[in-house]
Amino acid sequence: MATHPISIDSAGGEYMEAVLVVAWAVNSGDPVKAGDLVVTVETAKAATEIEADRDGWLAEIFFAEGQEAPVGAVLGTITDEKPVPGHAPAITQAMVAASSANPPVLASTDAPSPNPQAGSRAIASPLARRLAASAGLDLSTIPGSGPNGRIKKRDIDAALTDLSNGHSAAGQSRSAALGPRVSAVSAPARQTAPIVLIHGFGADRSIWRQVIPLLEPGVETISLDLPGHGAEAARPATSIEEIAFILSDRLEDMGVGDAHLVGHSLGGAAALALARLGRLTVRSVTLLAPGGLGPEINAGFIAGLARVTTVQVLERWLTVMVGEPSALPDGYAQAALRQIEKTGNRDALAAMAESLFPDGTQGFDLATALAELDVPTRLIWGRLDRIIPVAHAARAPGFAAVHLLDGIGHVAQMEAPALTARLIAETVRSAG
Repeated sequence: MATHPISIDSAGGEYMEAVLVVAWAVNSGDPVKAGDLVVTVETAKAATEIEADRDGWLAEIFFAEGQEAPVGAVLGTITDEKPVPGHAPAITQAMVAASSANPPVLASTDAPSPNPQAGSRAIASPLARRLAASAGLDLSTIPGSGPNGRIKKRDIDAALTDLSNGHSAAGQSRSAALGPRVSAVSAPARQTAPIVLIHGFGADRSIWRQVIPLLEPGVETISLDLPGHGAEAARPATSIEEIAFILSDRLEDMGVGDAHLVGHSLGGAAALALARLGRLTVRSVTLLAPGGLGPEINAGFIAGLARVTTVQVLERWLTVMVGEPSALPDGYAQAALRQIEKTGNRDALAAMAESLFPDGTQGFDLATALAELDVPTRLIWGRLDRIIPVAHAARAPGFAAVHLLDGIGHVAQMEAPALTARLIAETVRSAG
C-alpha cells in the first residue's frame, strides 16, 4: 500500500517554525479526491488550506485539531488503497523527524532566553500568539523557552500563572501595566462531568477552537456538531425538540450521563432544550447570545448564510456577526465556504432555516426552560449583536448571571475568547 504524507512548508517569505491545526475536513478512513480540502492550519498571519494532491483515502491523522505541528512535519497520510482498521501505514521515520523537531517538554538544556526589548518583533508559535492576543499579553515581555527564544504555549501559560498568582515581580508589574482587562483563566479542579459545547446555526464545532486551549487541560471538553452541520450534515432536524433528542442520543452513545452545557445562538437554544428534555444530568449552563428568548432574529443573515455561494458574499455576512471585522481571521470566509461545499449541507441549512425560523422569526420559545433551571447559569451577550437582539437578555431569570460585553457582536467565543473561557470556567467551578 503506497503512503503519501500531508505536510506544509514555509512559503511566501513568512517566518514559520510551527503551524496550528485548525480543522480536519475529513476523518480517518474517508475517501478524498485530488483538490479536496483535507485540513486547515493557521500560521501567525492567516489560515491556510491544504488540499489532497491525489485521489485516495485519509489513512491517519498525526496532529489533532488544536495541536501545533512543526513546519514540514507529517500531519497525516493519504493511501492509494482503503486502509484496514488496526493496520497503520509505515511512516515511522517521518514521524520521528517531526517529533524531534518539536520536543513536547522543556529539556534541562533549554534555558529561557532574556526578554526582548519592548516593542520588538517577538518570535512565537501561532498558538502562543493567539493565546497572548486573547489574554492581552505583550509578547515582547515574555521570555521564550524554545529554540532561539521562541515563545511557546508553555511560556504563555507561565505568564498567565504569574498574573493570576502574583508570585513574581515580573508578573506583578505586567499585571499593573495591563490593568483590570487582563485576567487569566484560573485552573478549576478536575471535573468528572465534561463541558459540552454546542455551536450556532451555519457554523460547526471548530468555532470553539480559540476557547478550548484557554480552558484548564484537565477539564474534558466535547464539541458537538448540530444536526445538518459539519460531520452531521447528512442528518438535518426540523425542530428544536428534534435537535435535543439527537444530541441526547449522541451523548448517551458516548457514555455521557452528566455535563456542563455551553451553547451559542441556536446552540444555546439547543442546550436549553436538552436540559428541559431531562435525559441528561446538567451541572451548569453557559449561554452565548442564545436563541429562544424572543421572536426577533436577523432573518436576512440566516437566509444569506444558508444560501451563500461566493467568498465575497459570505465575507459580507460574516462581518455582520462581529462588532469589529478585524476579529475575523484572514481566510476565514474562504475556509468556511469550502467546508460548506465539502459537507454538501447547503440544502440542509436552507431547510433548517425555513423550519426553525419561519417568516423570519424564531420558531421556538425557551424562556420557560431557562427559568426552570436549578443549576449555575450564565448568559454572555455582546452589546453590538446584530443577529439576536441583546435586549433578549432582559428575559434572564434573577438567579442567572448576565454579562453584556462592550464592543462585542454575536460571537464572543471568536471576539473575546479569553473572557469567554474565563466565564465558562467560573460557571463550571460554581457548580462544585
